Amino acid sequence: MFPTKEDCLIMNSSEEISITPIKIRTLISAVGIGVFMAALDASIVVVLIQDMQTVYGVSPSEVQWVILSYLLVMMAFTVIAGDLGDKISNKKIYQLGMILFGIGSLFCFISLEFLTSSIYYLLLGRVIQSLGATGMIANGMAMVTRLTTIKNRGTAVGINNFIISIAVILGPVFGTVIKEFWNLGGVFLINVPLAIVGFILVQLNLPPTIPYTEEKKADYLGSILFALFLTTLILSFSIFPETEAIPNARMWAGIILAFSLVTLPIFIFWERRKENPLIDFAILKNRKISIGLATAILKHQGYMVIIYHFSLFLPKFGITQTSIQLGLVLAGVAVGVSIFSGISGKLSNTIDARYLCTLAMIFVALMLGILAIFIDVDAPIWLYAVISTVIGISIGLFQSPNANSIMSAAPKKKLGIASALLGLTTSVGINLGTALSTAILVAVATAASKTNSLDPYGAVNYTIGLRWVFIAFAIITAVGAVLSFFRGPEERIDRIHGDQTLEEE
Repeated sequence: MFPTKEDCLIMNSSEEISITPIKIRTLISAVGIGVFMAALDASIVVVLIQDMQTVYGVSPSEVQWVILSYLLVMMAFTVIAGDLGDKISNKKIYQLGMILFGIGSLFCFISLEFLTSSIYYLLLGRVIQSLGATGMIANGMAMVTRLTTIKNRGTAVGINNFIISIAVILGPVFGTVIKEFWNLGGVFLINVPLAIVGFILVQLNLPPTIPYTEEKKADYLGSILFALFLTTLILSFSIFPETEAIPNARMWAGIILAFSLVTLPIFIFWERRKENPLIDFAILKNRKISIGLATAILKHQGYMVIIYHFSLFLPKFGITQTSIQLGLVLAGVAVGVSIFSGISGKLSNTIDARYLCTLAMIFVALMLGILAIFIDVDAPIWLYAVISTVIGISIGLFQSPNANSIMSAAPKKKLGIASALLGLTTSVGINLGTALSTAILVAVATAASKTNSLDPYGAVNYTIGLRWVFIAFAIITAVGAVLSFFRGPEERIDRIHGDQTLEEE
């Protein structure tokens, strides 16, 4: 789900450095713990946002950075961590990442239990966690690639990607269960023994990975510029509604937004002249790839806006009485995705992605529209559960055909780049969805408060704010549905195995 280093593995002449393959079961059991934890902690905190907001006494605009800081650091440093693995040792950098992740998790636990005077302690812990996660995500995939043969590599990579995907989706469910039966900080503390076990498994079961002899520099500056662009863009969204908490908030939001917009063309200019860019703009000329990636970002926004705001709204106003109830509501997304991802994958073999993906996004837009109409503190809990499940089914219907369309359209020599770009859509979609929806919520709720003199985060104004959030994202998703249809028909030829030779665009 996140950017990997699979496409950045460096070759010695035309062959990869020889390392004795090991059993897939052994490899995945060793690497899987770290990869699972790294992906899980990107989403597990979503259901804890309301509790964290209460503990630290902060606004929705501030508490969202518990999620955003983790993902932004991951986007900035994943490529760099993978490059260090190539130059030093994939195994050593993976294990270093696991150590950092354990330390960051312990610091997050301490900040939640003992350093509640400021949320910045928690954000520091999340940054340390994310730095460790980059080492595991990037080098986990690299080790899976290096320690398998051409006969079993596809199976191993597929299992590894499944672990990442299912971890992101199951994060909110696990979070509610751990919080219910333990405590808030336990969500992070449980990572510490897991990190120790994972470190030992990697040490005992995986052979050393020697550095590659030929170096191909990773796009460090590109990674940082891209993260800087997204960070300032999201920060401008966060500051804009805070007219009372921050002096001249909208002026500063405009300045930061302008800086973000200036950073974007600099990033594009750099990427176009870079031999090994973070984002290869050449393959985006293919509509199936560019539209597939754009709609994937909108897809991630569609389900994130549900998971994130349900996690705040439902417990805040007593719609869900316990964490388990909240977890069951959110589990609808996970169940729907899990069931229909496999089904839609088979359907995409015979039905064009433009039909399946367009239909899926129409359903998401309809659910968001229905939610905008019926959302209320007195609405029955089953309404939210049904909407969650239908959105999960729709995302499952979208996911595999869209990925299949992108990868089938990619030139044979650029499959790794296409895969990395597809992974990047998760972080971008979740970040933008969280930030934009929070900005809309805060701005509308604050404006409504000035009109009716009620608490901006009370039941009335909070509901008004969310209603506009869901209206906005219903429109965005509907636009995505139209866009998805215009990706064009599938060519139904095998680019990978050479059933027909095509020129790269």
